[in-house]
Amino acid sequence: MKKQFIFAAVIAILFISCTGFFDMREDVKVTDHSEKDQYGNVISTTHVRFDNRTRLFPVDVFSSSTRDFKINQNIIAAGQLTGEIPWVPTKAGDLFFFYLTYYMSIEGLQIPFVMNSYGVGSISRSIPFNETTTVVIHDIASIVPADTYLTSDVYIIIDNNFTTSVQLERGQGGVNSIIVPENYTGSNYAINPGSKGLYKVTPAASTGSYSINVNVPRNLPPEITSLAAGNIYIIDFNSSGIPAFKGSRRLTMSSFVN
Repeated sequence: MKKQFIFAAVIAILFISCTGFFDMREDVKVTDHSEKDQYGNVISTTHVRFDNRTRLFPVDVFSSSTRDFKINQNIIAAGQLTGEIPWVPTKAGDLFFFYLTYYMSIEGLQIPFVMNSYGVGSISRSIPFNETTTVVIHDIASIVPADTYLTSDVYIIIDNNFTTSVQLERGQGGVNSIIVPENYTGSNYAINPGSKGLYKVTPAASTGSYSINVNVPRNLPPEITSLAAGNIYIIDFNSSGIPAFKGSRRLTMSSFVN
């Protein structure tokens, strides 16, 4: 009797299974995570490109005001029109903000600056669906006054033409700290022979606390008596191991336009 009951239960389960009671495939729906526009259409050919033609400065474009998320892969050179970059369209009436970092090209190095004044720090555009939107970079040479400083920082470039690595340090009383070059990554803060180091330092009335270390500290060239905001100072660390003054430059628009 017990065996007959078990057999009947098994048959019942098989019968119910065949009716689809345990078959949930008909109820499973594939979730489509594709990006869609406001009408539910899958995005396919919405793009942006950046037009820096007839412009004076290279530029980077970011999708946030903190400039954490860069849109272009490489710096957009002056005179360049980029290729098309896939993008998400905006909803009707909405704008997307692109945030800009410009670069001053000096001694083969790119010095970044952000111009939040004069309305050139960002660009807002609507991005239509299924179109390529060309975002034209501001012509800041015709917008920003010629005597305006592009940065309030102070920069030093050391061109190392010596036989060993050198580094810029700051300190007094025998306690020095190494200043990390802006154009170096990782933990190697020294400037190798044949290379240039770009440093951002604070304005100072004198240069006595700064030195170039090559086994022993060397003072900055005597021609550099102070570190004025908005200026760059270029030093040639020559083959004799002596820091020589190569020149200075005011980082104003007129220094690049003329």
